Amino acid sequence: MRCRQATRLISDAHERELALDELLGLRVHLLICPHCRQFQRNCHQLSQMMRTFKQLENQEK
Repeated sequence: MRCRQATRLISDAHERELALDELLGLRVHLLICPHCRQFQRNCHQLSQMMRTFKQLENQEK
């Protein structure tokens, strides 16, 4: 798997459940690619920040 496909799957995983072959391929790629691991961490942090922002926004209403 190349980084382009891995980053697409990392993004897709926030929208849908990955198929088993996609998930396994991504996990193997993440074991060997520090750049994609960082991308995955960044996506996770951004997702958490967006959820927190939405909760704060709803509390203000």
